[in-house]
Amino acid sequence: MICAAFLAAAVSGCGKSHPAPPSERNGLILRFFNSMQAGDAAAASEQGEKLRRMDAGNEYIGKLITIQQSNAFLQRAQSEVNAGNLDRALEALNEGTKTYPANRDLARQRARVRQLRNAEMLLRELREAKNSASMSAALTAASTGLSSNMTPKLRAYLESYKRRIAVVAREEAARNAVEPAVGSAGK
Repeated sequence: MICAAFLAAAVSGCGKSHPAPPSERNGLILRFFNSMQAGDAAAASEQGEKLRRMDAGNEYIGKLITIQQSNAFLQRAQSEVNAGNLDRALEALNEGTKTYPANRDLARQRARVRQLRNAEMLLRELREAKNSASMSAALTAASTGLSSNMTPKLRAYLESYKRRIAVVAREEAARNAVEPAVGSAGK
């Protein structure tokens, strides 16, 4: 009986943890890098965590894993933006910046999504402005509020809006020149 217990302890390694076989580790590394190359941050993140447990002291792999994990938040947010779910995209980015506060890409994208949430209101203000002064104020607000989300189409729209302000301002000036001043008609 003692011999059997001794043999079982020797075969099991006496409770020591053993490193993964090189073929298993190499296969995981290959899958990790293939997932990174394919842009599948979620799969790379999952494989990276397994790799981190196998090789906890490898700082290079650790940095790559952190990048992939933060990329997973960015990908999730982008798919929500593409689906028109800006609030859910913002939730993903908030979660990502909480997990990775030093990641500038997450913070930058969070700011852009916040601006996109306000875009509808800013564009409505542009449409509803009635005179050159309110149009100028709406243009300034939209240009500032959408500055990090400028697309060529939006930039062209804002340029045409600026030209329209000039036309409206000339029309207002012409009307004011023709209309008599209030109170001067009876003199």
